[in-house]
Amino acid sequence: MDRYSRLQLAELSGVAARTIRYYHSVGVLPTPGRAGKEAVYGPDHLERLRAITAMQARGLRLDAIREVFEAEVPGDGDWREVFDPRYSGDTDTGTVLDDDALTELLGDRRPEILDDLLSEGYLEPLGARWRVPEPAMLTGALILYDVGTDVALSGVLRTLIRTHIATLADEMIRVVREASGREYTGEGIDLDLDRFRDRFLAAAREVGGVTLAEEVERAVRRR
Repeated sequence: MDRYSRLQLAELSGVAARTIRYYHSVGVLPTPGRAGKEAVYGPDHLERLRAITAMQARGLRLDAIREVFEAEVPGDGDWREVFDPRYSGDTDTGTVLDDDALTELLGDRRPEILDDLLSEGYLEPLGARWRVPEPAMLTGALILYDVGTDVALSGVLRTLIRTHIATLADEMIRVVREASGREYTGEGIDLDLDRFRDRFLAAAREVGGVTLAEEVERAVRRR
């Protein structure tokens, strides 16, 4: 296992040695091991320092950062899951279907559409099964296909939707954080967001689809 002195850790992390000592004192960095009279650090300390730096870049203060590390993240979760409503470190999200379930979903479209769905990333082979990374997007592609829109064009629309929604989500969370800072003196802003994350997500699911549909209808009528 790698072992570092405080000066080596400071060089690797970009965090000054005196700041590392301070982080110990406020409880955001675990105390080092000892080798005789020397403090000894390991990869976990380096990873923790990088996480602290990343959270500070997002605007968290040290007291909030300490609460993040003290929070229980399920399984092998990532610290970002505690306070970022959009973050997921899981690369295996989505739905997994067996071949019969996929045939039932696609129906008589399967022979003519399967290759296109694979090409556009709506489906991914998973051994004898199939992974659907974004079930809602696949449903949308099938609806559009049935009214004459090919899968390649649906793929373009999918990318467009994802790009703009991601930007919108970042902007919405920024506005909420800034408003929370004014209303609640900025204490524990990001943890408050995490506490109400389920409500934010429920509201987004309720409002988002309806709002997008209304805006699409407006855009069609305008033309």
